[in-house]
Amino acid sequence: MNVKIIDYYKKSDEFELYHATGGVQMNYAGFECMNGVFKFARDGVTDITGLPHSGKTEFALELLFYQSEVFGLRHLMYVPDIGSYNEIRRKLLVKHYRRSFRGYENSITKEELIRAIAWIDTHFLIAAKDDPKKPLTPIDLWNFAVDYEDNNGKIDVCFIDSWKNLYHDMQQFGGREDLYLDYVLSYRNELAEAKRKHFMTIAHPKKMEIMPIKEGVQPKRRIPDADDIKGGSAWNSNGKVIITVDYPDRNLQSVDIYFNKVKPDTLGKKMALFGQLEFDWKKSRYTETIEGKICFAGNGKELREKGDFIGFASIDKSKPIEHQGDAPF
Repeated sequence: MNVKIIDYYKKSDEFELYHATGGVQMNYAGFECMNGVFKFARDGVTDITGLPHSGKTEFALELLFYQSEVFGLRHLMYVPDIGSYNEIRRKLLVKHYRRSFRGYENSITKEELIRAIAWIDTHFLIAAKDDPKKPLTPIDLWNFAVDYEDNNGKIDVCFIDSWKNLYHDMQQFGGREDLYLDYVLSYRNELAEAKRKHFMTIAHPKKMEIMPIKEGVQPKRRIPDADDIKGGSAWNSNGKVIITVDYPDRNLQSVDIYFNKVKPDTLGKKMALFGQLEFDWKKSRYTETIEGKICFAGNGKELREKGDFIGFASIDKSKPIEHQGDAPF
């Protein structure tokens, strides 16, 4: 029988440290606009959704890069949606140096490419199928991430981009995707907590319907929320942190971030951040603007700690999520 009573005395030191610190497994997420809204749990799960080309992958990589740059976290990446091995490494290098890969005067040089190998290969491990003819399930991948260890240590985060690229055998669940998701996502949650790993997944929403067009009114589209991920409400029921990334105006660089669900509540709160993050296409990194200063991840925290910035509490532009409204094309 696979059940036990947790022995408090074996957990007492850990719990007392948790009481003293407010959560030792929670890291700052990189941006002041997210301070108090979202922290990165070392033993948590994050699901990211959004419409095509909304910036899901870029936002996920931004979170992961900051965790590596500041806290030294290591990530196992199974990311076929980004592209081939060479394309994945190109993207990582551009983000690392915040410069173009090639073809411009200030592009990354061959010497810089070689210098970055050690850091990239330490913190971002690119996974692929050992045999492309055989299936790879999410449970196989998570178990591999938990067990993997090399000379640089263990893996902290397993990042999947995206869910659709894995094999999902629903035969034992009578073909019912909801029952399959209840099982596999619950397995993921318990494994993350037991092994102190973070599992991050990009999951696409189902096709979002266009709102009826009225005379003289711009056509509208719905912004996907936790219940709109392909597979239905099982994602919402089993999710811990569920984020929607939306890019409402293609003429601007800003994105809207919806924190649809945040559990446990010590990590943050359900909130929407409108236009507070901008994507710098040349540097391939997100920024926020604080009192006229463009800040990359971590810069705003430095300003606040030096006393140059009081904090977003006094000028908060974010809003609690009451319902997911419509956004113009």
